[in-house]
Amino acid sequence: MDAVQSLEYPKEDLEVIIINNGSTDRTYRIATGYDVRVIGKRRSVKYSEIMSIGAKNSNFENLLFVDQKTVVRKDVLNSIKNLDYSPVVSGELNIDKYRSDHDTFMYQIYSRLYSPHFPQSRYSKELWITKKNFKKVSRNKAVLFITKSLFNKLNEKGFDIDGGNSDIFRRIVYDLNCRILSHTDVNVQYIGDLKVKTNREIVENGYKWAKRYLKKFNIFSFLYYSMHLALLTVLIVYVNYALPAFLAFYIIFLTYLSDSKKDFWIMFRSAPGEIIRFYIGTIKFLTGRS
Repeated sequence: MDAVQSLEYPKEDLEVIIINNGSTDRTYRIATGYDVRVIGKRRSVKYSEIMSIGAKNSNFENLLFVDQKTVVRKDVLNSIKNLDYSPVVSGELNIDKYRSDHDTFMYQIYSRLYSPHFPQSRYSKELWITKKNFKKVSRNKAVLFITKSLFNKLNEKGFDIDGGNSDIFRRIVYDLNCRILSHTDVNVQYIGDLKVKTNREIVENGYKWAKRYLKKFNIFSFLYYSMHLALLTVLIVYVNYALPAFLAFYIIFLTYLSDSKKDFWIMFRSAPGEIIRFYIGTIKFLTGRS
C-alpha cells in the first residue's frame, strides 16, 4: 500500500480500491489507514469474483489489478500508458532467487520450463503471449492491466483464476482472441510467501495440478502412473540397484536444473521436500481428501 500511494501519476486521474476478501487478519484496519476505497466481503470468495467486484466499482475505464504479493514501482502507470495497449502484464518481477530454498527451486524450475523466456529480462523487453507460444511462456498475475470493456467481455465468458493462474490468460488469448503484452518496462517486485504458508501452498498446488490433469487419461496421467509402475518394478526386480540408480538420476536431474554450484547444493537439500509436498497434494486429490 505504501508503494501504491507513492505512484507518480495525477491523483485526480486514478483511484485505489481494496477488496477485503473475508480476511481474518488486520487487512481491513490497515487498509482504512490509507486514502483508498475499501470494499469488504464477510466471506472469502474466488479471486475472479473479487476482480469482478473491483471492476464493477471502478469509476475509470482502465483497470490495473495488483496481486497482494506485489510491490509496484512508482512509474508503473506511466510505463503502461506509454505502451498504449491492453492487456499488459509485468515482464520483470525482480524475484529474489536466493531469498529462500523454495524460491531458488521454483526459479530454476521456471527457467527450464519456460526457456528462453524466463526470466524475461534475459530474453527481450517485449514478449507477446499468443496461442502459438502460450504453453512456452510464464504467465504471472503480479499485475494485469486491462480495459474495463475488455474485462467485461472476459467476465461474460467466465474465468476461474483459482483453478490455475493461467486460466484468465487462457481465456483472453483463446476465447477473446487477444494477444497479451508482457513488457519489462512494467517493472514490479514480487514477494513470495513465508515458509509455513509456502509449504501449505506446495501441497495445494499439487492438489490443483492433479485436479486439472489427472481427472481423465492424458499424457500427464499416463506419465504419472507410468512413473509409479517404473519405480515399483525397479524396487521389486532390481532391489540391489535401486538406491544407486535413484541417486544417479537425482544428481543428473539437479545438474540439469542448476546454473551454478550454489544452485546445485541448495536444490540438493530442498528438492526432496518440495517434491514430496507436491506429491502429497496429488495423493489427496486421488484419495478424495480436501
